[in-house]
Amino acid sequence: MASTLSPSRRTIRVMPEKPAEFPKSAERSNIVRFPAAQNSAAKSPASKADDEEPLSTRALIGIGIFLVVLVLAGVWLLNTLRDISKLQDCAMQGRRNCAPIETPRER
Repeated sequence: MASTLSPSRRTIRVMPEKPAEFPKSAERSNIVRFPAAQNSAAKSPASKADDEEPLSTRALIGIGIFLVVLVLAGVWLLNTLRDISKLQDCAMQGRRNCAPIETPRER
């Protein structure tokens, strides 16, 4: 739907909903079809799903271990950043005993 605005009133022109017609058979012969496009269109999605093998148990265990290590590293990083932030906040306030130093006990 296209609209034009005229000084006196607004007019609306309705475009036809029918799609453009296909070219004549003489014009169709000029269309080049690529083999790669034809091969991919010929394969059905069902045949692709049949060719894929499910993940092995080793692969799933490896992915699980990787995710656990990733989560633990994230928790460690967040705790370290929190501790550093507390030290910086303390130092910005002008305090001198922000990082307690532990001395070994003498016997």
